[in-house]
Amino acid sequence: MSSENKIDQKKDIVSPPDTLPSSTTTETPEKKSKSVFNPLELDSNAPELAGEEQARYSPSYRERYVEIEELLEFAAETGKLDSFELAMEVKQIKKKLFYTPPEELGIEELCRTEAELEILYSKISELVSPVSLLTLRTTSTHYEIDRIWWKGIFLGSGSVGRNFFRKMLWVAIALISIILLKEYIIGSNMTEDSFAAFIDPFLYGALGALIYLYKDLTEGYVNRTLNPKQLAASWLRIFMGGLTGGILYHLFGPTLQETGAPDIGAAAIGFLGGYSVDFFYQTLDKIINMISPKNSPNEQQVAAPITAKQAQMEMLTKNLKEATNEEDKVAIRKLLEKM
Repeated sequence: MSSENKIDQKKDIVSPPDTLPSSTTTETPEKKSKSVFNPLELDSNAPELAGEEQARYSPSYRERYVEIEELLEFAAETGKLDSFELAMEVKQIKKKLFYTPPEELGIEELCRTEAELEILYSKISELVSPVSLLTLRTTSTHYEIDRIWWKGIFLGSGSVGRNFFRKMLWVAIALISIILLKEYIIGSNMTEDSFAAFIDPFLYGALGALIYLYKDLTEGYVNRTLNPKQLAASWLRIFMGGLTGGILYHLFGPTLQETGAPDIGAAAIGFLGGYSVDFFYQTLDKIINMISPKNSPNEQQVAAPITAKQAQMEMLTKNLKEATNEEDKVAIRKLLEKM
């Protein structure tokens, strides 16, 4: 009997697909359609998701996973992804969060998976540093700003970084146009005391700062480390470059001429001052430190703040001196030795 049962089992195993019940064949398209479903391509309020599924595929961790995918893709493109296990961890997180039925993924497992998601984000961010998600999107063609054509000409319609270079181009054109207008149109009627001669170093200072920014930001744009916060501060750099160029010439230009130094024009001093704003800041700090009065030796120094550990040691030492019980003294000494 045992041999006959084995034969019957083998027949069941090798039975052709045509002998299978019709119910199994009708379930195949449903399984296939579920495998094709990709919740990352849907919005949390999409009609395809309803009830528990909408809460399940909320933007909170779905967007975080998209961010991890972007960082992972960049790491792979630049050759920084040398760990196969790290990529597998990311895909396992995707399987748990988006392809595991809600009834099979409990609250504790979901919380643990979200925590693993944050840890992976930290690992990959450290892997691609100094590039970050913010700098990637600033220089990515996938995050372009859609503008009307006439606004796109002046403000740009690409990524944030590319649009900033477009704005810098127009600022450079405006500065050069003003300089050419001053030199070749009203230059013949210009005197040393005129307003056009006064603003000359300011214009060249702004132009020098613009050239410095182009050199500095181009490197960040190519290396994908361009931060939008840096772009916001760059407009102030142009303003300070023009201000520095004008101040350097009008304050120190006459002094240089009196000392017999080589005659350097307003344009050269203004341009150098605008290009090297940081050097101007450092020079001012050195001058102020030289002329400012130093603290006298008899002046009381401000005490350094006491840390929590030092305060605890002082309290234990005081208690040790005041203690009369020998057991208390032994216990306090042990605490001090551990510290």
